[in-house]
Amino acid sequence: PLRNRAYKWYVPPEVYPNDTYPPYCGGPGYVLSGDLARRVFAVAQTLPVINMEDAFVGICLHALGVEVTEPPAGTFTMYRLDYDKCRFSRLV
Repeated sequence: PLRNRAYKWYVPPEVYPNDTYPPYCGGPGYVLSGDLARRVFAVAQTLPVINMEDAFVGICLHALGVEVTEPPAGTFTMYRLDYDKCRFSRLV
């Protein structure tokens, strides 16, 4: 966590006291089961919120004892595609 108030992502020790965040997913998306999403939502109600949503989800998963796993290679590779209705309908 950044502890200097000059940074946009500053998090005071009173909000998150640890020196590092637990592993977390960063980027365009997460894949969670419906059950896990409900558990993350429930535990999120009990934790101090930080202003980095990716790290906060990682904190929630850590509190639940759930490890972050790597996605299959290329799953979340971001690149520009020209719009094609059929192609876009199959992306997610």
